[in-house]
Amino acid sequence: MEIDGNTLVFIIVILFLFFSTPGGDGVSSQYEFNQLQRLKQQFQTEHNVFLNMTHTDNFRNITGFKLSYQDTLNNPLQNATYPLPGKEYDRWLPNQNYMVMPNEVIDTINSQVWNTSNGDTSNIFPPNITSTLLGKINVVSNSKYERIRMPIPRFYEPANDFSEDIPPEGETYWSDWPSYGELHNVTFQHGEIAIQITHMNNLQNSNNYFRRNFINKENDRWKLLNLQIDFSDKTEKEKHSISSKAVYDIQRGRILSISQSSKFHSLFALPHYMSLQDEYDEDMFNDVKQLVDEFWNFTDYTDVMTMNDVQDAYNSANLKCEYMTFLQLEPWNQYTKDQIKLIDDELNWPLGRPVNLSSLPPINVVSGILYSPDCGLRLAIHDVKGKRYELKIMSIRTHLMFGIALFAAQIYLLLTQMHQTNTPSMVNKISFYCFSMINLVDGSLATLYFVAASVVPELYLPLVISAFSCFILASIFEIRYLISIYASQVNEQNVGIANLLRGNTGTYDENRPRPAFIPDEGSIGGSLYGRFFFTLIIFTFLILSSTSWPRQLRMIFEYILIFILNSYWIPQIFRNAVKGIPSRRERTRATNGGNRNQNKMPLLWSFVIGTTIIRSLPVIYVFTYSSNVFRHHKDVRFVVFLSLWLLFQISILYSQDILGSRWFLPQHTIPEGYSYFKPLSNQYILEHGGGTVQNTVDCAICMSDVPIYIEEIPETHIVDQHTYMVTPCNHVFHTSCLENWMSYKLQCPVCRSPLPPL
Repeated sequence: MEIDGNTLVFIIVILFLFFSTPGGDGVSSQYEFNQLQRLKQQFQTEHNVFLNMTHTDNFRNITGFKLSYQDTLNNPLQNATYPLPGKEYDRWLPNQNYMVMPNEVIDTINSQVWNTSNGDTSNIFPPNITSTLLGKINVVSNSKYERIRMPIPRFYEPANDFSEDIPPEGETYWSDWPSYGELHNVTFQHGEIAIQITHMNNLQNSNNYFRRNFINKENDRWKLLNLQIDFSDKTEKEKHSISSKAVYDIQRGRILSISQSSKFHSLFALPHYMSLQDEYDEDMFNDVKQLVDEFWNFTDYTDVMTMNDVQDAYNSANLKCEYMTFLQLEPWNQYTKDQIKLIDDELNWPLGRPVNLSSLPPINVVSGILYSPDCGLRLAIHDVKGKRYELKIMSIRTHLMFGIALFAAQIYLLLTQMHQTNTPSMVNKISFYCFSMINLVDGSLATLYFVAASVVPELYLPLVISAFSCFILASIFEIRYLISIYASQVNEQNVGIANLLRGNTGTYDENRPRPAFIPDEGSIGGSLYGRFFFTLIIFTFLILSSTSWPRQLRMIFEYILIFILNSYWIPQIFRNAVKGIPSRRERTRATNGGNRNQNKMPLLWSFVIGTTIIRSLPVIYVFTYSSNVFRHHKDVRFVVFLSLWLLFQISILYSQDILGSRWFLPQHTIPEGYSYFKPLSNQYILEHGGGTVQNTVDCAICMSDVPIYIEEIPETHIVDQHTYMVTPCNHVFHTSCLENWMSYKLQCPVCRSPLPPL
């Protein structure tokens, strides 16, 4: 194929437009440029205020902290305009006069959450707490506390039309809107929570890639974390999500996390809120302040801001409540600091150190509270725990290696099955839809493994090996088998069930024109591969999108999908009935009369049983093992139901093997199938001509005479009708000749008409 210059230029332009981006900061207009500059300027101003702040200073012009809870009690409609008349800015105490929380919540945190004394450092807490914690959450109060009015600067608002260049001035108080509470509030009383904790001490400097561990200079004292908190009701009809920075006090096992948006700049509040006790600690304030400042300087916080940051902050302020999260971890007093360091080293760099990782306790939150100052919400969490991330990765790696072994076993079983059905007549008895369902599952698994490999770099190698093994199984072996099955059944297209039950693949007429084109396996393979990849993409997209559906809808979809995909033997049962395979006794008796191997069951029992077990094990694991790596709920009843359903399918297949594939069909509904072994009339000899010997015809394969049984001539009745075969198009061949021919093609050697399988 030749490409001229104009076509080449057009392709280059299209590729450039497709892969290009608006810019490094995402700015696409003068209005957005001014928005981004205003945001950077605001953050830089607040950072300068933060640097001059001491532990005795109150918040000044910091977004979200201009009003205290007492200010709101004094005047619920108080605007957050700095400076407030009569407000103390040179004094700070951990109470509602200076904080955005009421004294009741502060006292609860001091007495029930962070209930260890400031000076108590005897407990030992793990420095590395990367994990995903799961537990329960309940609403303590959603209307008891006053809501603090937090304005959103109007420069965050998108442009009304393309002519605007300058963002508007001023602020908007969304809390004044009647629908504000309905939009943000938590309406359920009891739900579930997931807290994903990751450390930030391995980020790279934006200007120096090789510079690591930029923060946490006091690595045994403080850690800066990323917290992703998701909580919802049990049905997941109502979901809430919080993504924020957090500070981890290693000596006391405390975690403080505050959400951030365009109306709440929490980064500058972490030093003040890290200590709520009366004995306010100046050293603690300075340590956390230094931690935040290191993070700010190393990441070039304002320089790397983009329009996505502007839009995300604006959307979060409009759609979510702001939350302050206080967590208290359970100590690991059964270990010394040296032992914990040895455990961390072994988890990060496994070398066989003398540690017992199987008895490693989980990361356990003994108490915790979430408080929203702008929505007046208070939530409590309990039974929140989870194993270390490294242990989870090790467990997943073990499961993946076991899965690779299952794929290898499935490939072996499929190869033995393909060897069993190595002729077109045998392949014709295999259900195309049976193996299509199996192929769809394997192809989808390969795609999901490839996606997961890019998401979880720690499991890249085992995930890629699993994806490759599954892809080889689906796209090479199973597709190759499907091509053979489709090619053997291509003559059955547009043929009714009644004709198929008779063993006919169409109406045979010597005068009708023969098919102009019968596709070969090459063209069939191209069509099937295209269909395979298209179906695979659609099915994988559907599975991935279902993860964001409400739980009830997701569970209905999941149960129905698993049930359908585990009904893969049903099409084969139907195919057996169509082909009319005789019972085992009849097949055994028929072997004495010649080569009747074509009548044996198409599926090996080792393949049926092995495939069923291999494909059932993952479902059994997910639905019966409560600590499975997918965090899937336990449902033993569904596993029992699915096992009985699979057992029922296998039982029907076995009964077809023993009693015949049509035993369950009423006798009057079974039409008589086509028989290649039948007597001929004298008229046939006159029309088709005899051979050199009387009462014979020529075999077009071996070019020798074929003695035939003629009804009108008694002398020919000594001829065994099983020594010759008559095709539906009335051509006669030696039995051995035509059977060998049909092992390669199901077409008449004379007229190329399709032949029904033996």
